[in-house]
Amino acid sequence: MTGRPRPQRSLTWGPWVFFAMFAVVLAANGALVVFAFGSWTGLETRGAYEKGLAYNDTLAAARKQAALDWRVGITLAPGDDGRVRLEATFRDGSGRPPRLTAVTARLVRPTHSGHDLVLPLAKLENGRYGTETIFPLPGQWDVRVRAEHAGGSYQATRRVVVE
Repeated sequence: MTGRPRPQRSLTWGPWVFFAMFAVVLAANGALVVFAFGSWTGLETRGAYEKGLAYNDTLAAARKQAALDWRVGITLAPGDDGRVRLEATFRDGSGRPPRLTAVTARLVRPTHSGHDLVLPLAKLENGRYGTETIFPLPGQWDVRVRAEHAGGSYQATRRVVVE
């Protein structure tokens, strides 16, 4: 077959497609970097090595606390003017209120640093301790109650949602 020679096709658009694909990848990576830095809360773990070294002490304290066989109830109730009523109720293994020297509550926002609060809880009656406070932000909070007694301390934690 003889015939006319076929015209030679020019591939001048080939390099542009190659560079366009890289531009799309770079733009996507750049957007992910911007979103990552914009959403980072700044929380970091401090003292992890020291906490690891003290892990056996932490386990011993947990066994000692479990041997007390205490029951702790942590409740939150809406109060006046946007305040929240925080109460902790303590009972020993026989159902009586234990003799405590001091009770504090640490309110920790697990997703944002800088909003934590430490509040002393006043003795009310019959093993109940409480206070009123205003949470700085709505959302999830960890309420960590620590009770001091003659034999050491007792800790209880409850995650709550504040609206």
